Amino acid sequence: MDRTDYKLLQILHENSRISIVELSRQVNLSRPSVKERIDKLVEKGIIKSFTIQTSLNQYNETITFFSELSQVTLPLEKIIPMLKQLPQVNEVHIVSGEVNYLVKATVQNTTEMKELLAKWMRFAKVKSSIVLETPIENHYHFEVDN
Repeated sequence: MDRTDYKLLQILHENSRISIVELSRQVNLSRPSVKERIDKLVEKGIIKSFTIQTSLNQYNETITFFSELSQVTLPLEKIIPMLKQLPQVNEVHIVSGEVNYLVKATVQNTTEMKELLAKWMRFAKVKSSIVLETPIENHYHFEVDN
């Protein structure tokens, strides 16, 4: 990957809906060259998908929280599918240390949060924190040293 590839990644990360015409203008390459570079980045698995970010507060899901699940009594093969099927779960991270999983979830109210935490407490020790504000979100730098 060269500087142009990193610049393409940065621009696409900020707005994956940008047109090839605008993208080619910003990196000073022809449209076919830009398309070819993007295709190669996808083929290599560097770009996994083109997606959107939603504002969960805009559709009434107003409480986002993180839960640390530790001392888990179920195997990985059961935990991940179970967490994945829960519509409230946004992210699951397998982490090192005393905690086994870090789960990010969003719910409409504290009653829904309490019910979700009660489910998890059947198979793990649960410690949670509610997000009050997110001053930095989905922040990446795509730079190459030269």
